[in-house]
Amino acid sequence: MSTMDIEAKALPAPSSEEAVSRTMQDGFQRVVAQAGVGLVVGGLTGIVLARGGVSGARKVLAGFGAGAGAGSAWTKCSIEIEELLK
Repeated sequence: MSTMDIEAKALPAPSSEEAVSRTMQDGFQRVVAQAGVGLVVGGLTGIVLARGGVSGARKVLAGFGAGAGAGSAWTKCSIEIEELLK
């Protein structure tokens, strides 16, 4: 028996409540990170595409990027929670 087998047997399986809690924590961290990345990418896209800067196109593109990032992270978190509860 390898040490991996011994360590795996020594650790108790987490309860479903702990697993869901951990998944939610990871999901919120992912939402913040991906929304930030989306905001930066959307902002940079706005700078390139809306060079005039007079219109609100830069803000719209930055907001769209942040929303897309947060939405994709939340969707992944939701799918992970559904798989845990099956």
